[in-house]
Amino acid sequence: MTEHNAKLTAEQACEFVLGLSDGVMRDGKPERFVIQFCELSANGDYWVIRSNSEDFVVHGMTQHCYVGVNAHLINVRTGEHEMVVGWSVDDHLQDKYDLEAASGNPYVLTPIFDRTDKPALVNLRRKLQCNYPQTLALLTGEHRLWLTGKRRLLQEAQRMLLEQGINTQIELVPDAGEAIAIDVETWYTEAVLKAVRKKLC
Repeated sequence: MTEHNAKLTAEQACEFVLGLSDGVMRDGKPERFVIQFCELSANGDYWVIRSNSEDFVVHGMTQHCYVGVNAHLINVRTGEHEMVVGWSVDDHLQDKYDLEAASGNPYVLTPIFDRTDKPALVNLRRKLQCNYPQTLALLTGEHRLWLTGKRRLLQEAQRMLLEQGINTQIELVPDAGEAIAIDVETWYTEAVLKAVRKKLC
């Protein structure tokens, strides 16, 4: 792409993806691949493309289906290619956008109440099953940095905590300090509460 404002066409992107399968053999013969799906991402910055064997896509021969790659992403400006494996394309793109927006700073989940909010304090103590000094510590200084990780995962943790009456916010900070890192496995309320309890150790 020689021009600064050049935009990769769908045809060019599909040709590139099909070229990735050159040399794939099945039963000693070259496997023919075709495009299953090609459309622009919601932001218009990536071609989202899926391809598979012609026998599977056209003829429905499930035994010839290739698995492992969810989709190929082709940047419409740079032609940069990446593969999405094992999770949602939308989630993958959202993580990319959030990472770019963060400019190298970590996302952290912090409480949006302080020690003067007695009802919130009592609720937090009960939900975490801790004592008052520990509860107060979680609202002070760097101890307020509860969880860190991908913004999307923190949003899910935030939603779960809100269901327990615990109000939080997601911030970008220069240093996550001793915030507890959460990952994709933290998908139920008790796991989120357990992660926050680790701050008490």
